[in-house]
Amino acid sequence: MNAVVYRDLDKKDYDRIKELIAKAFGFDKFIEDENFLDLILNIYLQNCILASSFSKVAVKDNNVIGIILGDAKKDKNRIRKFHNSLSVLYTTTKLIFSNEENKRILKEFAKITSTYKEIIQGKKEDFQGCIQLFIVSEESRGLGVGKSLISYLSNYMKSMDVKSLYLYTDNRCNYGFYDNQNFNRINEKKVYFDTIQAYLDVFLYSYNFN
Repeated sequence: MNAVVYRDLDKKDYDRIKELIAKAFGFDKFIEDENFLDLILNIYLQNCILASSFSKVAVKDNNVIGIILGDAKKDKNRIRKFHNSLSVLYTTTKLIFSNEENKRILKEFAKITSTYKEIIQGKKEDFQGCIQLFIVSEESRGLGVGKSLISYLSNYMKSMDVKSLYLYTDNRCNYGFYDNQNFNRINEKKVYFDTIQAYLDVFLYSYNFN
């Protein structure tokens, strides 16, 4: 059995990471249009990359099984490349011309962004860093991948003098991991989605470095 290898994010990882996002967040369960789903996954991933200064992926048997992206305010070096900005521009243009059904779904996603802004209001300046994206494939849990990715991120954050960081998550994800790793849930809000006629619990977590 091959060991898990940890390395920086590469462009060749994008398609696999989009698969992980779709499964972790359940996007594939309520977006039937495959082309539209790919656009949503791509804009989500690219925006996370554009907002990050740190990346680490976990690879086993030549397959990405986990990823963490983070940002430290102090770090002026970004992981983004020209193709990331170009991809966002192209994908945004395609989304503008979505059909009416897909535009309704876009409005649902806008609710999440709005909720993020609401639950961190008045708190954002308290943090020097954040986690933009953190996923471990469900079948790989129990291998210590999540803890290892957090450890890589923690070492980076400490090197950037980050005292406290934040992240957003929700009840579709394995949010119990953060409780077990001594993260603090500092705010939350329920959001109703008309497309699936269900509520989503959105959480804001923080972590303080000693």
